[in-house]
Formats: sequence, C-alpha cells, structure tokens
Amino acid sequence: MTEDDRWDSEFDVVVAGAGGAGLAAAIEAAEAGARTVVFEKQAKIWESSTAINVGMVAFAGTDVQERLGIEDSSELLYQDLLAVGQSKNVPSLVRAYTDHQLDTYHWLTDMGVRWAEVATAAAGMSRPRGHFSDPLDMVRILKREAERRGATVLYHCAVTGLITDSRQRVIGVEMRDRVNETRVRARRGVVLATGGFARSPERLAAIDPRFVGMAATTGVGHTGDALRMAEPLGAVLRDMEYVKPSYELHVSGDSAAEICLVFYLGAIIVNRQGRRFVDESIPYKDIGMASLDQPNGVGVMVFDQKIFDRAVENTRNASSAIPSENVVSGLDAARIRLLVQAETIEELADGIGVPRRELKETVERYNDGVAGGTDTEFGRRHLSASIGDLVKIETPPFYAYEAKSHFLSTYAGLAVDDSMRVLTPAGHIPGLFAAGETIGGFHGASYHSGAAVGQALVFGRIAGRQAAQGL
Repeated sequence: MTEDDRWDSEFDVVVAGAGGAGLAAAIEAAEAGARTVVFEKQAKIWESSTAINVGMVAFAGTDVQERLGIEDSSELLYQDLLAVGQSKNVPSLVRAYTDHQLDTYHWLTDMGVRWAEVATAAAGMSRPRGHFSDPLDMVRILKREAERRGATVLYHCAVTGLITDSRQRVIGVEMRDRVNETRVRARRGVVLATGGFARSPERLAAIDPRFVGMAATTGVGHTGDALRMAEPLGAVLRDMEYVKPSYELHVSGDSAAEICLVFYLGAIIVNRQGRRFVDESIPYKDIGMASLDQPNGVGVMVFDQKIFDRAVENTRNASSAIPSENVVSGLDAARIRLLVQAETIEELADGIGVPRRELKETVERYNDGVAGGTDTEFGRRHLSASIGDLVKIETPPFYAYEAKSHFLSTYAGLAVDDSMRVLTPAGHIPGLFAAGETIGGFHGASYHSGAAVGQALVFGRIAGRQAAQGL
C-alpha cells in the first residue's frame, strides 16, 4: 500500500499492539517527545498475551535474588540464553536483552509493578531467576504510564496494512475500527507488536500439520498480523524451523490457569503406557515435541507427597504478591482439584489408566537411579536445567497431573537488528520496527523461561526510542 495525499490522522509514532512490547514502546516514544498512538485490535486490556501469561519474567542481579542469597548476573543470563538456544539465537539480540534487562526491572518497579519475594528455577536457568508479578496489573500500569506521558491507547482498532512511500519507507498504516477504515500517518516510525501466530492454522500447518487444532493459551489476537504485513515488503523471518509447542497444560485445560510445571520440582513424566519418554529437566518446548510423539499426545506428571508439599509451599510464598493461578511451579486449589491421588503407585496407575506393572517398574527404576546418582534411562541430573538435586518418588500418597502440549507462544517471526529495525535480505525496512512475540532470532532452538515477556518489555522500549528518532 503506497502513499497518496490523503491522511485521516497523523502521529509521530504508530504502535500496533497493546501488550507488553507495544505499551513499553509507547512509553519510550512518548517520553522522547513523539506524539504516539497505540492501536489494539482486541476490545479489552486483558486480552493481550502479556496480560494473560503466567507473569514470570527472567531478570538477573535483582534485589529479590540478593535477598534470597542468589548470585546471578547479566553475563550468566547471556550464557544461559545462548546455551538453551543452542547458539542458534542472534548474539547481538541476546546481548541487547541482557544489557538492558536489569534497568528494565528497575523501570517497572519504579512504575509500581510488584514482585513476589521468590525467584523460581525453570527451563534453561543455571540460577533461579523467574520473577513473578501480576501480569494484568503490569499491563494496566504500562497503559497508565503510556497515557500519562501523552500517548493515546485505542482498543478495537486493528492495524490491517502498512503504507509506504516511493522509496519503500513505511510512513503510515491502514487501521480498521468498529465503523471505519482509516489511513494514519506515522511521521517518524511504525512499531509492530501484534504478537505471534499461534492462532493462524495456515502458518502452523506449513510448519507441522500436527500443530493445527492444538490448544493455544496465547492472546486471541495472535494470528500473525505483523508477518502478513511485513513480508510483502521483503521482511525476513527467523527461527520458524524451531517453532514448538510447550508441555504443561492439563488435558482438560485451555488457559494459563491449568499450566503446571511440577516436573521442575521433581515429578517424572510418563506416557499412557506408564513409561518415561524424556529428561524432565529440559525446556518445556522440547518436552512438548516429545509429548506429541506419545499415545494421544499425553504426558502424565507423577510425583509424591514431598513434591506436592514443595509445590504448595511455592504457591504460598508467591501468592501474597500475585494471583495463585500464576504460580505455575506450584499447586493452587484449582490445580489440586485436577490431580489424581492414590495411596500406592498401582492404584495411581488405575486412576490414570496406565498399566500397573509398567508404572511401578518405571518409578522403581527412576528411584534406583536417583539412589545411585544416575538416571540411566534419560540422563536427568537435576530438577530443572542445572538446578536442584533429584528426589525419589516414594512418599505416599502419590499424585498425577495429566497434561498435553499447547501453544503458549510461537517464539519466532520477523528478523530484527539490535535497534529493532525489521530486516530484509539487503538491509532493513526504513520506518519499520518490531518487538515482542512478533520477532524471531532471540530465542533460537529452544526456550529459557521468562525470556519471552522479558524481551517484549526490553525490546519494546528499544523499538519505541528508535522509532521516535525517525531513523
């Protein structure tokens, strides 16, 4: 779509998407003096992916960690991100995140975001660095701060196209609200922060036909809008070959409230035949792919009373600052109601419909490995990544949480540089920036927990500052 003389409205910076990335971009753009508007195609503030996620953000070197006696640093975070991404991630993007993550933590705290006094260990971490906040409250605070700085945030307004001039610079957008289609000029730049494509059957089918119809717990507006608009301008995509579902959603669930990561506290995961099929300490994206290959695509977390008690304690420690359903490494009342419980492993097998003998032998073999210091089946050495000692599953009663793979995020998309400019094979698209789940290149081959929301906030800030400069 190209330039003509007709504009319905004009701003310096136009942001598409009012999640964490888009609102962070708006705050920084407005702070830099740019007249800024945010268009969100969904109708409500709580419909963004940031607002409905579990609230975990990966930060290193915080005061929360210091009070807990956890030594961490930006450099350790950098190394962990590259390691879990199998060095398929773009180092300059990883460095941009780690260089600015602690400042962003303080930026959020100063605006009023509250953090639970816990730091959780999850996928890819060599230190516990999962910081929890109330995600909806965070989005409300970001919106408030954007508007306080003069930005306009409009809902039920979908950016449907990009407008370019004769030099192929992005100079505006086409926007559709409840009534009209309008052309909005962006004098300095456009930031795409419309999320991923977990709700685009066509894109998922092109990657793996098994992904079509899979549950998605991301924002309902995540249909790949940014990719659809930017690709015709020559935008390059990154990490599409690494798109994988996550494993952790209860078989009856459809939201983050049914996500459970009790395997990172010591549970094992078995299939419908009662057998383990994976090292439970690896990232849940990789467990998600392994689960897809099991009967009915189901993996059942099996654990005992010790692990149950620890999970309940995790919830108790964190829920003073955040909703209990956001403590995915714990068990709240709603998740406890989803558990199958039994006094013996054999009775537990009956409860989840797996062969008694196979499940009993699986648990005994695992316990023997824990006692001997070696998981002989899958080489598990820790609870999560390189954190935590393995524990036997031996203290009754026993529990099971039946779970499936789902799309929490797609972790791939538009290639950007460390200024968040959208890249082409020959350079970048002038006037166009992107941040959040819309981009690729940051995560690489797998996923470090908390880094998705983290990079959305950090990279959104960078994108907003750069767009405001009109570069």
